[in-house]
Amino acid sequence: MLVCLDPRRGETDYGEAGLNLAGKEVCLDLAIRIQRKLQNYEGISVTITRSVDGSASAEERSRFANEQKADLFISIHTNTCPDLAATGFTSYVSVIAGLKARRIQCWLHNQIVCFLRNYGIHDMGKKNDTEFIGGHLRELRQVQMPAIALSLFIPPSKQNQLLSDPEFLDRYASCIAEGIARIYGCEQKTGA
Repeated sequence: MLVCLDPRRGETDYGEAGLNLAGKEVCLDLAIRIQRKLQNYEGISVTITRSVDGSASAEERSRFANEQKADLFISIHTNTCPDLAATGFTSYVSVIAGLKARRIQCWLHNQIVCFLRNYGIHDMGKKNDTEFIGGHLRELRQVQMPAIALSLFIPPSKQNQLLSDPEFLDRYASCIAEGIARIYGCEQKTGA
């Protein structure tokens, strides 16, 4: 199976990831870590919508995933949220997503939430893209495969602590990769 990882943002769209952290860099770092982890599983290939600091629209990223004929599209987001009541982890699927995408969202979301609880990050729930802060996530609607966005909304102080910690990033990437592998029944390669 082919997983397409989408580190959202790039070039001039810095995004939010806390003080002295650019969301575009954190999302790209996470995507590369997830890519490396997924390569340790049998039957999984990985492609990525950007591997350097480039910029691509939602349409371009969606078209890339469709041209690659990916089986799963995972968009990676980080957001700073000064409102402590609105911080945590959430996942999104398109409001028009089918049952398969919603099942994958549910399984992957639950795996990630269990991991993030150890860091005091609470579950903000599984959502439709229409509940996203900026309206809807066009990339989730335009791809022709199950598509999920994974989003951390964390106060700046905690994001600086976590998202600049290579150990946390590595564990978060492992959690996501392991969740994807479990969903598709892919075993870890011998010696990986």
